[in-house]
Amino acid sequence: MVLGGILMAGASLTAGLLVVQVAVLPLLFKYSKCVQRKMVFSNCINYPRNLDYDNPSSCDIIGARNFTIDFHSKVDTCKVKLGVWHIVPCSLFKELFVVRKELDSKTRLMNELKRTKNAVVLYCHGNCNHRASPHRLSMYKVFQELNFHVITFDYRGYGDSTCIRPTERGVVEDTLHVYSWVLQSISKGNKPTVIIWGHSLGAAVAAHLVAHLSQLSGNLDQEKKNLPPPYALILEAPFNNLIEEIECHPFSKLVSWLPYYKTTFLEPFAASSEYKFTTDQYLAMAPNVPVLILHSKSDKIVPYDLAVKLYESAVKMRNQIGSSSPVVLHGFERGRGLGHNNLCQASDLPLVVR
Repeated sequence: MVLGGILMAGASLTAGLLVVQVAVLPLLFKYSKCVQRKMVFSNCINYPRNLDYDNPSSCDIIGARNFTIDFHSKVDTCKVKLGVWHIVPCSLFKELFVVRKELDSKTRLMNELKRTKNAVVLYCHGNCNHRASPHRLSMYKVFQELNFHVITFDYRGYGDSTCIRPTERGVVEDTLHVYSWVLQSISKGNKPTVIIWGHSLGAAVAAHLVAHLSQLSGNLDQEKKNLPPPYALILEAPFNNLIEEIECHPFSKLVSWLPYYKTTFLEPFAASSEYKFTTDQYLAMAPNVPVLILHSKSDKIVPYDLAVKLYESAVKMRNQIGSSSPVVLHGFERGRGLGHNNLCQASDLPLVVR
């Protein structure tokens, strides 16, 4: 009797899971834009919580200041406030915190950006969580050791930025305003290297911005128009396009055997006006910007093969038009414990970036 009850309960549970897998999930993905959006952006995942963004040192970051960038969004026709951190290179620690005590720390940091000769990295994070996620904090420390200034921020709907639903056009607009702020903050007589670094989904955001920079900067105020392209684009764990990334995602293994898999799980994303994230097409539109692609061959979230496809399409396009700007793919070998979020732990990463 007991065994029979256990078997019946197990059969009921299995049947219930099968119904969810075969019917409920496909319907949700096909018809719910909210579910599709959360799948792409995952901004509902917010860990760690209850952070003091105003005090970056509480997140174990030394030499940083918090500030906001405010603008009126033409995408969502509302005011948007972005939470931003400026993190200085290690080489400036002594000057900032020992020598120059006559100014408060935030003023000193702002002055350093104006007169710096160090490279400046604008960091575009991937989906879920915020700019203070542990793996991102670790990457900032790598940047500091490389003596880069770091400008890192949260898109709308993330962290302490304005809480509205993110879309591709929206997060690219956010990145545009931060990039414009970076260029405006640097002294006109001083031209340090400015690099845009995107991780995962942020790589697609960065590529989108660079591809459409002339068009997008036309929407800025008159004094901010005609923004120059960055010195280089660094793409960490990128995918070639969103559709192939969804097909390769571990979640897809649960449903890819369904006969209606493509019509219910892929076509809604392909047809959506809110997100395309076709990184390969974006790179084809920016053939004169040098590109470095960094990817672990053990990445299970975005397979290394997608980085190879992205690299090959970019090289092919540049060869066709005779562009001399390089595209470099650096793959980190298997067996090193490196995955999607922890390339910051690669001992040779600083050397590769230099």
